[in-house]
Amino acid sequence: MRAKGSPEFFFDSIKSKDTLLIIDDNDIDRGILSSLLKEKYNILEAKDGKSGLEKLYANLTKVSVVLLDLHMPVMNGYDVLLEMESDSNLSSIPVMMLTSSSSDEDQITAFRKGAADFVSKPYNPLIIINRLEAIIRLRKSTDMLSLTAMDKQTGLYSGEFFFAYAEQIVRSHPELAFDVIAVNIESIKNISSRHGRKLANSLIRTIAMLLQDELKGREIMGRITSYRFAILAEHKSKEAYEELAKNLSDELKEGPVYPIIVKFGIYEQAGLGEGIASMHDKAEFALSTIQGKYNTNICFYDEKLRKRQEEEQNIIDNMESALANNEFEVYFQPKHGKDTGKTEGAEALVRWNSPKFGFMNPNSFIPLFEKNGFISKLDYYVWESVCKTIGECLKKSIPVVPVSINISRGDFDTKDLNLVIERLADQYSVPHELLHLELTESAYHDNPEQIRSIIEKLHKSGFIIELDDFGTGYSSISVLNQMTFDILKLDMSLVNGIHESKGHRILYSIQEMARLLDMKTVAEGCEDKATADELRRLGCNYIQGYYYSKPLPFNEFISYMQKNGYSSETQALK
Repeated sequence: MRAKGSPEFFFDSIKSKDTLLIIDDNDIDRGILSSLLKEKYNILEAKDGKSGLEKLYANLTKVSVVLLDLHMPVMNGYDVLLEMESDSNLSSIPVMMLTSSSSDEDQITAFRKGAADFVSKPYNPLIIINRLEAIIRLRKSTDMLSLTAMDKQTGLYSGEFFFAYAEQIVRSHPELAFDVIAVNIESIKNISSRHGRKLANSLIRTIAMLLQDELKGREIMGRITSYRFAILAEHKSKEAYEELAKNLSDELKEGPVYPIIVKFGIYEQAGLGEGIASMHDKAEFALSTIQGKYNTNICFYDEKLRKRQEEEQNIIDNMESALANNEFEVYFQPKHGKDTGKTEGAEALVRWNSPKFGFMNPNSFIPLFEKNGFISKLDYYVWESVCKTIGECLKKSIPVVPVSINISRGDFDTKDLNLVIERLADQYSVPHELLHLELTESAYHDNPEQIRSIIEKLHKSGFIIELDDFGTGYSSISVLNQMTFDILKLDMSLVNGIHESKGHRILYSIQEMARLLDMKTVAEGCEDKATADELRRLGCNYIQGYYYSKPLPFNEFISYMQKNGYSSETQALK
């Protein structure tokens, strides 16, 4: 099924009519031709060469073919042809010459000057319609091939060409069942960051080649982005795809770096009534559900995923109005000091109190917002809410503690992010040391140079920088060597292992490392007294979790601090 030569014409499925421009000084002939063709085509008319060119320029992207009378006063058909051939915007539009002459010389001259066809009057309707269809079909096939057909780096089709060609194949073969596969080289950003772009590009080429070999030529493949591929393949069993994923994984274990993680989302038995873009969206959705899951490399789109996709679309459809209507609420989860046992800080967490969906846990919408980019708007909303709340407390002499706010990876695309955060704090008269900025290691690896520059500026402005989820990434130690952090936030997966010998030693080692690097630590996910006691014995500076309190609305958080004690020093967690 691999492409060889020019693909067959596939645009017949497009329902919109093609547009013809008829240029003829004879009103009767022009009217006859228009009547013959208007049912099948959109018709534009001009009664001389000059007005015809003006109309052509005005409808440049619409006109599929020009039907041009040869013998006209002032500007004849040859003159129009010459004008069109000399203009790069017009030269690709085919011209069918019209004449009452049957002279071979006229026809030869017309073809030499660039005409695509030549029709003599009186018109035979069937002949002229079939010739027009052939001209339009050829032009569109040529347009398709003029797309950047091949990706030079991998030898695969370009994304644009892939979608066009895949559409043709599916529509041309209704008797066949096809699968659409979305492929993501998940680890390529880390590899590029750590080992350089040259090695990353080499791996991308190798993976493309290995996939083609595994599929044995019964597919077409396109490179959709730098590290994502799309495949249209004849339908295979789930077992065949699982074997493909395993074989590829085994091959890559012999590569120059490890791990090289490739994931597949598969939409099976794509149907005739569905466009290739929709099919690919479903494969991409299946793929998105396994991103970041280290033990799962393949997912098939099914009814369960269809329902989930609909639910996510409902969330997307309502997210903007929810933000405008203040349906998102900021909650505060206390952090308790090791030595005092009092509340010495808090983390700001967002909840969605939706009239339509009810009270929503962030796990049901945050990953989606991170994927579609809305997280940056929501983060700003949370930042401003926190700054406004702290500012009002300071004005009213209500006790405050430092509050951690999350910076998502998408936020670093914000122009002058450091200035945005500084201005928010200053707008509400919030001392910078009262805002702790939580950065995840995965965000850092997306664009380390850019992120390092922004974080350094924020640090110099007095903000406290925390490394969140420490212990879950590939290279946390190297991040500590490359950037300055004030606080390590220990992931709950580490905290959960504290009562096991190995887990206890790991936490002890991390705590000692933090002490030597002059960093404080925060342990999240503390669920019981025994864990809290052991964390204190290990020297963990601040403890956060349901053992102390769940996240609370602000008024309840203030009551909690007053009841359980707090440290009002603004430098508490510095």
